[in-house]
Amino acid sequence: MRLAVALGERDPDSLDFYAGPEGAVADVRRKPPPLTAIKQDASVLAHRLDAESFAPTEAGRVRALSADLTAMIARVDLLTGTRLSYDKESAVFFGVVPAPVDERGLAAIRSQIGEIVGPGGRLVDRYTAFAARFIVPADRLPDVMRAALDECRRRTLAHVALPSREQVTLEFVRDKPWSAFSRYLGDARSRIQINTDFAFTVDQVLQIACHEGYPGHHVRNTLQAPRRNAGNRVPERDVQLMFTPEALESEGSGMLAVDVAFPGHERVRFVRDRLFPLAGLDVSGADRHVQVERLTGDLQMAQIDLARRYLDGGLEFARAVSALEEQALVPHAEALVKYINEYRSYVTAYTAGRRLMESRLEACAGADPTDDIRWRCFNSETPGSR
Repeated sequence: MRLAVALGERDPDSLDFYAGPEGAVADVRRKPPPLTAIKQDASVLAHRLDAESFAPTEAGRVRALSADLTAMIARVDLLTGTRLSYDKESAVFFGVVPAPVDERGLAAIRSQIGEIVGPGGRLVDRYTAFAARFIVPADRLPDVMRAALDECRRRTLAHVALPSREQVTLEFVRDKPWSAFSRYLGDARSRIQINTDFAFTVDQVLQIACHEGYPGHHVRNTLQAPRRNAGNRVPERDVQLMFTPEALESEGSGMLAVDVAFPGHERVRFVRDRLFPLAGLDVSGADRHVQVERLTGDLQMAQIDLARRYLDGGLEFARAVSALEEQALVPHAEALVKYINEYRSYVTAYTAGRRLMESRLEACAGADPTDDIRWRCFNSETPGSR
């Protein structure tokens, strides 16, 4: 726990959150050890885990700690100049090497989008023009975001027991490399930051509210992190690193959150009947808007191959931008390539992570589950998954 906080002080990108007692890490925050010392101490602790014997009931905890320490050591290596291939980096951070993307399937998705947005010019330009009709005006974004978050919460509380004082606050920021970020503060409280440098469509607002809040990151962290006054607390659960197998599962479940909370036509109905009026937009075309956003979400899998080629030297910046626009339909993809520069193989977390959690959910619930079964299976992947 203290090593993770120390690494976060040296490299804020490495730490998702620390939600434990401040007194336990106050000295580390005041004077964090150098990266080389963090790596050395992590290596010593990893060897101790390997050498000691533990009860079978602790096997899952030991595996998670070992994976975190391995990833921490690799993160220090990266920060001090060691560069691995995308696949090797993904394996050491997240425990998986992403499978090759289904090029034929992605092409079919692009074809479907093309039929909806109409002909004429590059597909990414046609998609951008289509999506522009559904952008939430900046002055209405706070109201639309709060309404989306409230409904995600209402639907989640019907199926998930959360502490009575749980709370999410919204903060609108600028000059960040991401569009939204959920920071867990401890004791069932989270702060979701929304980057207003980005333009959001109505359906994207709903996706963010579910992903970052309910039943996504806020709910997962609330159920997994111990309460500060708990007598049987597991200290390492107070902290979550960004580049670990836990992040893979966290991002994967976040990517599925909107589909769990709003299955089938319920998503279209809420977007059309509640969010469109709040955004001051004409509701005609709401169904096609949601359909296109679902399809472009499926196209995110294309980012794996493009990030791999870019980080491994097969694409320079300009060609990576062009490829992301053409293949993943990312408008003005310079921002995404800059994100990849900073977060590198984190692309694995929200692409391969989604695929992993989808397969688990389907294996548990079946191809056509009832509402109760879908929620039960989704929740079963949250509290105890480490």
